[in-house]
Amino acid sequence: MLSKKILLRRILPALFITSIVLTVIAFFTLQKSSHNLDRVDVNFSLETVNGDQFNQDKFLKKPSIIFFGFTHCPDVCPSSLQLLSNLIQDLGDDASKINFYFVTADPDRDTKKILKEYLGYFDKKIIGITGDKAELNKLYGALNIYIKRIDLDNNNYTIDHTASFIILNNNAEIIGTMIHEGFSKLLVIDNFGKIQFPKEEVKKNIIRLLQL
Repeated sequence: MLSKKILLRRILPALFITSIVLTVIAFFTLQKSSHNLDRVDVNFSLETVNGDQFNQDKFLKKPSIIFFGFTHCPDVCPSSLQLLSNLIQDLGDDASKINFYFVTADPDRDTKKILKEYLGYFDKKIIGITGDKAELNKLYGALNIYIKRIDLDNNNYTIDHTASFIILNNNAEIIGTMIHEGFSKLLVIDNFGKIQFPKEEVKKNIIRLLQL
């Protein structure tokens, strides 16, 4: 488990992200009909870090932004979560209209207690999800998430995984993905072309994309 000092040092550049221009790609998803979107259509049973049940019905209550990662991740996961925390702050009251999830890619090490402690360094709206491997695999497959264990020396290992956020509408349909470039930019991607927006446009366009 990373100490708070080490974790903050690794994500320090991301702490200044709110003063850096964010890049957003065109939000033409609103023009797409529902039958053209991939839907999460699988039954799974997982838990939040607070012990609450987490299943496919949670994706029907609100739009969701989901990231898959693990607490031993040295850089991509903490920087991604910091970017997400900053986006939540930028959204203000509108953030309550979206569910934000961090789903473990490493259930062997990411217990509810460890995951909850780890997420304590980020925005409290980000909900940690863990559970049985077989149940997690159902969710990975439904969202086309790549997860692979990479063995290292001294009986240690790391996880190679999809490093993008998955964006769902409140019909559990995949309407886009969000990635970051280093510590300085967020990219929100749909199936169409690119348009760049300054940071002050991010909130407005995220809300449009999620059909809030």
